[in-house]
Amino acid sequence: MQTHEKYNSVFLSTEPQFAGHLMIAGAESNVKLIGKSFWPSPEVEYTDIHGTLNDGKKASLLDCVIQGKTRHRFDEDSQCESAFFPNYIVVGESFIRSDEHVIRAVRYHFDNVSSLLRGYETFRSLDLNIDETLRILEEDHRHSQKLAEKHGWSIFPFKPEIGEHPRLLYFSGLWEIIAFQCGVGNIALTNRTSQTSGDAAGIGISNEVTINIEFTEPKRLNEALHALRVLHGLFELSLGHRQRYQWIELELDHPPKDTEHNLAQMARLYWSLCNERVNGESKASLRDSLLAPDQRPDEFSQVAMRWIDSSETMRDPRERFATAFFSGYSIDRIVGAANMFDLLPESHVPRTRDIDDPLREAVIQCRKIFTDLPASFGKQSVLSALGRVGKASLRDKVMHLAHKVNAAADGRFPNLLLPCHHAVLCRNHYVHGTEGAFDYQENFTEFAFITDTLEFVFAISDLIDLGWGLKRWLAHRSSMTHAFGVYVINYPENIRRLEALVKK
Repeated sequence: MQTHEKYNSVFLSTEPQFAGHLMIAGAESNVKLIGKSFWPSPEVEYTDIHGTLNDGKKASLLDCVIQGKTRHRFDEDSQCESAFFPNYIVVGESFIRSDEHVIRAVRYHFDNVSSLLRGYETFRSLDLNIDETLRILEEDHRHSQKLAEKHGWSIFPFKPEIGEHPRLLYFSGLWEIIAFQCGVGNIALTNRTSQTSGDAAGIGISNEVTINIEFTEPKRLNEALHALRVLHGLFELSLGHRQRYQWIELELDHPPKDTEHNLAQMARLYWSLCNERVNGESKASLRDSLLAPDQRPDEFSQVAMRWIDSSETMRDPRERFATAFFSGYSIDRIVGAANMFDLLPESHVPRTRDIDDPLREAVIQCRKIFTDLPASFGKQSVLSALGRVGKASLRDKVMHLAHKVNAAADGRFPNLLLPCHHAVLCRNHYVHGTEGAFDYQENFTEFAFITDTLEFVFAISDLIDLGWGLKRWLAHRSSMTHAFGVYVINYPENIRRLEALVKK
């Protein structure tokens, strides 16, 4: 598919009184529309703009935000320029609107997707002897002759050149790596290969593993991208790094332009801000990946299906986890790491604790007293605290999930409750001003360790609930490209340091 990542040229608006210029350049993308008047001010914050590129492709600029207006005067004449930032640019054979249910499928490729897969059986380099190579070439030539005779193509003579040490490159022809159904539709990982014709410069086979989401019914663009972000979040957790989108394609629910082959209409999506959260290059290792779709397909399918199907109830805590986990160590990070436990739905936290009758009566009387007071921040704080009496506290939630991780790890993390306890104390120190257990700035290694513990306990317990095997992952030696692999290897030394510190 022709791409327009670096497009910087003419944009012919469907509104004939306007012509303009479009630049597709990620966060620097913009469109400038020139006319005798300014572009009509949209009634809502976002607007859609449609037009044609200089190669005839149709571009739908969706959820555009006004950036500015400029009037250019030339003697007695003037031109009005309206500048917009397009959040999404869809380039294809047809226009679409942001509120249109027209996305049948979304397909994309990201930086380190190959680090999820082994692929040794799919792509190989074969060392064969001369006779074996000759037999393969003869069979290939006979096949080519049959095709040439069928289609009336030129037939070339069989003149193989085989040296002493021939080598053949091999692609197995396996297009679909894994596929499964979930609530949103069909999810699949597929191979998308390309190859160069052999010449004096050599020959090769390249591949882009493609993530495919085929929806049960056509979606609006924001709905399709929500499903994509949810699935992408699982891949980022598995690899331990933010992952840069390389390209995104949309399959549209429009009549095919190619009626002879009945091919679906495809469009390329340029999502202006999709990679703004990715800083630098990330290195991911197959050995460290939490999931392995081709080696453990049943586990991957189950975890991914449940991850997607639980995305609504777990959206806030998982988003809070990702915000903290992929940032640098700071006070905000440990506060955010604790906050994800507070956001857990009731199904993931300990049951409400029973309170005795005297305490229950005291809560009722206190609530009556404070309810009658004038509105104030202090009043609301006390009422909120009274409402939490008998409910699981942050400490209860953290310890509950830590016990789950410990049970699944068969004691691999002795005294895991200690860093959990101090992580809660640290969070309370920075949020409520309570006394800290130790100087967190002077003991940065221990501060980082308790932060990591919160994130490790949260994410690992979430994956365990989805059907992931912690013991199996722990059995493989880490190459330390994933923060969780680093956590596991350094745990004995870090827990020793923390124990020594808190004894002082």
